[in-house]
Amino acid sequence: MRKSLYYLITFFVILTTVLVLKPAFAADDVTTTQEEAKTDEVMVDQGTTETVIDDHTTLSENRYFDLTLERGPQTPFGQYVPYTLTVTPHLDSSRTQILWNMPTTLEAYPKHKEFVSLEKDQTYVFEGRIKPLRGGIYDFSISVISWQYDTNYTNSVGDNVVFNDSLVFQPVSSYYNWMNVLKFGLFFVGFAIAVVVAVIVIKKYTKKAKKWLTPPSW
Repeated sequence: MRKSLYYLITFFVILTTVLVLKPAFAADDVTTTQEEAKTDEVMVDQGTTETVIDDHTTLSENRYFDLTLERGPQTPFGQYVPYTLTVTPHLDSSRTQILWNMPTTLEAYPKHKEFVSLEKDQTYVFEGRIKPLRGGIYDFSISVISWQYDTNYTNSVGDNVVFNDSLVFQPVSSYYNWMNVLKFGLFFVGFAIAVVVAVIVIKKYTKKAKKWLTPPSW
């Protein structure tokens, strides 16, 4: 029994190692038809300037709203990618709509109300996350719209994301790899505990069953 349990544990250690390393070294090819940006600062439309601060942060500014969108590392628990949207309005807006504009291959999960009230020159932070449904290269945006009595004012900020066929964000972050190790580690520990408990229960009740099924000697 101990020898079988040893081989079983060894098998799951090897299996866990393979599953953890697979996403990081996946050879899924993702093709793109989009041109790479030639500059960090582009004019989205008249009066709006978009600046790429770094690989995971974009700033969009106009006369109505300053928007900063920051992407966090993907988690292997559900394949979600978290985002933080920072909004600084340059006008009072009692009815402000925040829209996540997604392609059909992405799902958005905002952690805020769709309509909020904002005050001029105050800074507000909103959070949400997205989840890929299929591998590929996608663009999405978040729009902030101030609905006024006779008109509306808006600004938007977006991001470009790449997922392989395993729905893993590219390039793979070290955070994702470590969390993947934790994920399969927890799975392995839970399975090992279940095996040990099953062995104990089977041994305990096997003796009772044998005693109960043994016919009495006359």
